[in-house]
Amino acid sequence: MFLVQITPVAWVANVIGPNSGALGILIAAAAGGFLPGGPMVSFPIVVFFQQAGAGVPQLVALLAGWSVYALNRTLSFEAPIMGWRFVALRGMSCLVLPILAGFSAEILVNLTGIF
Repeated sequence: MFLVQITPVAWVANVIGPNSGALGILIAAAAGGFLPGGPMVSFPIVVFFQQAGAGVPQLVALLAGWSVYALNRTLSFEAPIMGWRFVALRGMSCLVLPILAGFSAEILVNLTGIF
């Protein structure tokens, strides 16, 4: 995968690593919206981030952002079919969901110690 060759591992661990906290969750949630395509493209990218040192809450926020924000699907399907007013309403109403998922995952990881 080309991403592995161009992304410095130390950068991933610094920006969305387990010690990046709230800022890492916010960055991961936003970045998730820009992940291209379906699961056959996005999940290998997420696995790369995991192997590069990303934190579990940040990965949860990344996947939730990919699922909820989905910029490529919004521009390709949602806006032309449903219109920009609907896109704006859905975007505003769902804006915090990936962020909440990341924070919820952080609480669960801290409480259970599973990861």
